[in-house]
Amino acid sequence: MADDRRRLRRAQLIERLRTAEHRQAAAQAHEAEEARRKLASLSERTEALARLYAVGEGTLHAADLRSASLLGAHLRDLGRTAGAQAEHARTHADAKLADLAAADRRRTRAEGERRDLQLAVAERRFAPEPALPRRTRHDG
Repeated sequence: MADDRRRLRRAQLIERLRTAEHRQAAAQAHEAEEARRKLASLSERTEALARLYAVGEGTLHAADLRSASLLGAHLRDLGRTAGAQAEHARTHADAKLADLAAADRRRTRAEGERRDLQLAVAERRFAPEPALPRRTRHDG
C-alpha cells in the first residue's frame, strides 16, 4: 500500500509539473505571437509612410523634394528591417507553438498515466480476497 501511495504521489507531482509546463509554454507562445503581430504592423505602417513620402506631391522646392525623398528611403529601410524582424518573430512564434503542442501532449499523457494508476490502485484495494483452497485429508 505504501508503495502504491508513493507511486500515486509521484504521478500527481508529474501531472502538476506538466500542467505548469503547459501554462508556461502557452504564455511564451502568446508573447511570441504578440511580438510578431506588433512587428508586422510596424512594418506595414512604415512601408505605407514610405510610399506616402515617395509620391512627393505638394513639394514646391527641391530641398523639400530631397528631404521627402531621403525620409522615404529611410522609412523603406526601416520597413524592410521591421519586415525581416517580423519574419524572424514568425519563426520564433511557430517554434513556441510547437513547444506548446509538445507540452500539451506531455500533460495529457501524465494525466492518463495518473488516472490509470489511480484505477489500478483502487482495483487492488477493493478487489475481493482470493479464496484459499480448503485442505482436505488427501492434501497431506
